[in-house]
Amino acid sequence: MTDIFISYASEDRERAGKLAQAFGAMGWSVWWDRRIIVGQAYDQTIERELEAARSIVVLWSKHSIASEWVRNEAAVGVGRGVLVPASLESVQLPLEFRRKQTADLTNWNGESSHCGFQAVCEGVANILGRPSLKFQPEPALRHDRPRIVVVIAILAVGLGFGLFRVGRWHANARLASTGHSLDAEIGDPADLAAGTYLGNINSDSKGTSRSDVLVTVTRLDRTKVRVTSDNARIGTFEVDINRIGDNLFNVGGDSTFIAYTATDPPQLVLTARGEVSYGGIKQGKESARRGTH
Repeated sequence: MTDIFISYASEDRERAGKLAQAFGAMGWSVWWDRRIIVGQAYDQTIERELEAARSIVVLWSKHSIASEWVRNEAAVGVGRGVLVPASLESVQLPLEFRRKQTADLTNWNGESSHCGFQAVCEGVANILGRPSLKFQPEPALRHDRPRIVVVIAILAVGLGFGLFRVGRWHANARLASTGHSLDAEIGDPADLAAGTYLGNINSDSKGTSRSDVLVTVTRLDRTKVRVTSDNARIGTFEVDINRIGDNLFNVGGDSTFIAYTATDPPQLVLTARGEVSYGGIKQGKESARRGTH
């Protein structure tokens, strides 16, 4: 059962794919008809996924309002009370769907701070009864919203990192008399991240979602790790990481890497080369062996 079913016209496939990737990066599982496996019956597969999805996001455009498939899928969403409509361009919606508040994605280019994308995420989160791993609704700010969001994020990260550095200095000072250091007590960022994680590919711009995917994080030096996987789409790549508080973040590059080391067990969220979104849980030796079967 996926979190989101995306209904769209084939002419809007590229923008639907971008939205699917963005949802995956938020930590939600996504189904769209590009994921139909060769040999599966098209209509039966769509009907099964449509009925099982926790929410249905319909993308309205001049093409989709004329599509019987999209209108039927949207009707299922209304009937189940799980429809989240969004417009890709300025069009007059079919009469039966005009009463539903519709998010505006006409000028959305993939940025998470876009008010239309935020509105879609809020609608999905409301239906699911929980936010995504990364989404938190923001106050309704208008003209200066993107700028304010960026400034607040920079200030928050800077303050958090500053407090972390001050706390770290005091902790090292306390430990100095014992001949230890905080790094020795806590461990280097690469040591904290290293291990085997078992989880799911939630979104893939060129493939399908996958469950029970193993990802191995190996230390290269104090702040650099290598990521490998039994799934070829994730493949192998290297990232530099920093620790801010209890969490680990990558520094630069085209792949994102976030490890939540304070959770029990620790969790890993990554996006490989901006294409494949993955979320997993760190395994003990026994759990890792079981995950390979």
